[in-house]
Amino acid sequence: MKSPPLREILPALEKPSQNQIAEILFKTLGLEQTGVGTADSGRAVIERQLAAWGIAPTSVAVRDGSGLSRHDYIAPDAIVRVLDVMRKSPNFVVFRDALPLAGVDGTIANRMRGTAAAGNVHAKTGFVDKARSLSGYVTTANGRVLIFSLLCNNWTTPSREVDQVADAIAVRLAGLTGR
Repeated sequence: MKSPPLREILPALEKPSQNQIAEILFKTLGLEQTGVGTADSGRAVIERQLAAWGIAPTSVAVRDGSGLSRHDYIAPDAIVRVLDVMRKSPNFVVFRDALPLAGVDGTIANRMRGTAAAGNVHAKTGFVDKARSLSGYVTTANGRVLIFSLLCNNWTTPSREVDQVADAIAVRLAGLTGR
């Protein structure tokens, strides 16, 4: 059986944050590139690609495809670098449109509604115990596309307050009018 194209798989993975699809894609990358479809082969492929994009190995620790392992780590600057590489890709629109859209769909469908970020911020969320993130693209009020990555670890407030801060930052970025 032939797989659907990645442009059809990405929205099903990214918008609802489907960890099972992420794991399958991770191992499939390993299989396609090394002939072995395991977490180790997927990790090797990802690590090689990140290095090719200029991301230091000390900025990333990959253990699985979903990001659910407590041993997965990535620095915000590494996320921004990946997002920038994708922004320059001929497949950027497919990639960006697969991300959840603030106030519209996916994991941020109920966030940032009624703001300049709604229908504007394309971003991936992340959440495991005491680690929460929001990273993606926003177009400012004067039409500039910005890349952002907000990661929060080990907070002591309710997680909805962490989301509210991230949302407020995204809304502020969407409203920028300067250069």
